[in-house]
Amino acid sequence: MYFRTIRRTAAGLVLVLLPLLAVASCGEEPKKHFPGAFPGTHTDVSAAQAFHDFGLDVPTSAKVVGYYAWSQDDTYPMAAVLRMPCSAVPGFVSGSGLRKASSREGAIAGVQVFARDHGWTDDDKDERYLRDRDRPVGVVTHRTGTECKVYLHT
Repeated sequence: MYFRTIRRTAAGLVLVLLPLLAVASCGEEPKKHFPGAFPGTHTDVSAAQAFHDFGLDVPTSAKVVGYYAWSQDDTYPMAAVLRMPCSAVPGFVSGSGLRKASSREGAIAGVQVFARDHGWTDDDKDERYLRDRDRPVGVVTHRTGTECKVYLHT
């Protein structure tokens, strides 16, 4: 009887402490809401700051559909979905130091998974780009008429 009580108490204590441990393991929560941040993500910098930090030349005509960036992580993960005129894509690509990539390149796989998670349907006609130096970035662009959806992932 005594051991059953101890086991129940220990199990109950674990259930009470589990949420507290989960919150503590995530580190400090962002103190400010950043416009355009994906809901429920850890984002501690603005989209403009993240693009700057990654050396991405995002045109002023681009609209941030959603993004996340966590600069306090040693790897500084960042991902974004942008909409921009397709005519602005070549300037974005060259200004950001991106090179054309093949869907068969392993480094492009991460951005393709991210893009699929955000509504992209794999199309061989869509352009893929990579930047391997400094802060690596993968990009998939999808054309719909004169507008392009641009998926970025580090």
